[in-house]
Amino acid sequence: MLAPETVLQGRYRIITQIAKGGMGAVYQARDLRLRIDVALKQTLFTDEAYREAFEREAQILARLRHQALPRVIDHFIDPQGQFLVMEFIHGEDLGNQLARLGRRFASPKLLPMVVKWTDQLLDVLNYLHTRPIPVIHRDIKPKNLKLTASHDIILLDFGLARGGMTVFAGLEGPNVRKVYGFTPPYAPYEQMRDGEPDPRSDIYALSATVYHLLTGVLPPDAMTRMASIVNGQPDPLRPIRTLAPHVPEGFAQLIEQGMATLIHQRPQSARDMREALHRLRGRSAVTAIPSSVPPITPSSVSPPLQADTTATPAQPSTTPSRPTTPPVGTMIRRLITGSPVRSIAFSPDGKWLLAGHDDYTVGVWEVATGEQKVTLRGHESTVRTVAFSPDGKLIATGSDDETVRIWRTSDWQTLQIIHHPGCPIESVSFSPDGRHLAAGGWGNAITLYLLKQEKIEPIGLFSCPFVHSLSFSPNGSFLAAGCYDGAIYLWQIADQQALDPISGFNTFIYSVAFNPASTIIAASSGTTIRLWRLKDRHPLDTLQGHTAPVRELAFSPRAPLLASVSEDRSARFWNVEHGQPLPLILEHSAGVSCLNFSPDGQLLATGSHDGRICLWQAPTEP
Repeated sequence: MLAPETVLQGRYRIITQIAKGGMGAVYQARDLRLRIDVALKQTLFTDEAYREAFEREAQILARLRHQALPRVIDHFIDPQGQFLVMEFIHGEDLGNQLARLGRRFASPKLLPMVVKWTDQLLDVLNYLHTRPIPVIHRDIKPKNLKLTASHDIILLDFGLARGGMTVFAGLEGPNVRKVYGFTPPYAPYEQMRDGEPDPRSDIYALSATVYHLLTGVLPPDAMTRMASIVNGQPDPLRPIRTLAPHVPEGFAQLIEQGMATLIHQRPQSARDMREALHRLRGRSAVTAIPSSVPPITPSSVSPPLQADTTATPAQPSTTPSRPTTPPVGTMIRRLITGSPVRSIAFSPDGKWLLAGHDDYTVGVWEVATGEQKVTLRGHESTVRTVAFSPDGKLIATGSDDETVRIWRTSDWQTLQIIHHPGCPIESVSFSPDGRHLAAGGWGNAITLYLLKQEKIEPIGLFSCPFVHSLSFSPNGSFLAAGCYDGAIYLWQIADQQALDPISGFNTFIYSVAFNPASTIIAASSGTTIRLWRLKDRHPLDTLQGHTAPVRELAFSPRAPLLASVSEDRSARFWNVEHGQPLPLILEHSAGVSCLNFSPDGQLLATGSHDGRICLWQAPTEP
């Protein structure tokens, strides 16, 4: 056991031990460089084959990017063991909550949350199982689930510390060794028999976990169930509805199917099970659902979005109204997409709206009618970023699949696929003159491309840490990158020279943005937004008000206003001249991940984790 205050690698100071097993431990530690808490997972293997396997697995884990997974920050080998450094998730896990509340946890009021968590867990399992090297979690259970401030699920993995090393299908060979571990009530029969890892094993563990959450009763282990069945006795697993009659029959049957003792009787993939869940809920899990709504007019204004909003599209009012602009903050339209929204962008003429999704697709929506015109397919993982070229002829999209795709808007076909090996793409940005495209993510550099007659060629690399956000200044002179180390990196485009970075935060930056005059740069990290004067890097204001991470920023093209969206389910506006918030908060039903102003500044589009895009009447003056 590592004692509190022990410092490893001159960087990680041990705070306390939070889990322990025969093969190691998990600690809460402080990253002295980034000044954030981290989870430090220690394994005690000394065999060289295990050391090699650990490094390969750490490298794969570092590439995983999903909102329901903590991020891997670092890995190292030390005389005291092998260590994996991950994002630390604060709060109580569901295992402790179940132990504390027992059957009280399994209440009708909590049912919608359990359905939501099931959906989120199936989504992350589909992501893990469909990676180029598939990842089998092998230890899903309430103890490994935590909730964010917005009550979204986070899937933790303490397997490396307790002997249940996460197994990566595809890592085979004479030097690959596997250490299997499990928690009996949640483990499938084949796992308890040391069978080969299979995605359907995770489906069993997920279903057993949901069973426990729904009923407050620990399920019998799969070995006991199988023995009873083989001996001609009833399955000791009690049906969900006998323990929790409030659970809908279809949902109960789906979870019980996921707990089938024989592997081939379960849903064959997390994707299949998620689609079945969404059919029960009356919507598609994969294909975006167009909204048949009228053109945007003052008479088609829908009411403000409430926390319990249904998926019904806005309907036209039958009451005549004068052709006046709707009040600021009015939700003009809500688009139901079916998959969490990661990035949105208006076309330069304001006719189209792009949306990048978790289901690997890009939706193209007609703003005037609210209809989805096309779905762009080709990416093999979450689409993190989308952008239109300034002339509107091209689209760039970036994904966790380590590619940037260029599409023609004339026929919505792929023009070029650019591979970035080892670098899941977080952000792409076109220069205002349309001559350059910048792309960056979880690599060690930003790539600058030159566009020539629909041909994109790399012309430079800008070295920097992992990138979350890229932005060209509106005058085309500068490129800014918000990076993992809390600094804003800047380059002059004319000569591709690096400028002194702005050290604004202690941890990673989610978003950077320039004002229309290219005189101010804004960035967000955690719940804080900061502004600097660009010419001399002089700090201007610190904006506080959000209560959860601020995911994206955008300046209004018409007024000295900054808009921000956050995991606290809100969008806010700030008077840049005075550093003060506007008394206008746009409430959402889920955490908000992205935003974009229309070119004329009249509309603000926001995208959220519940798969909804909202179009709002934006303020046009402070």
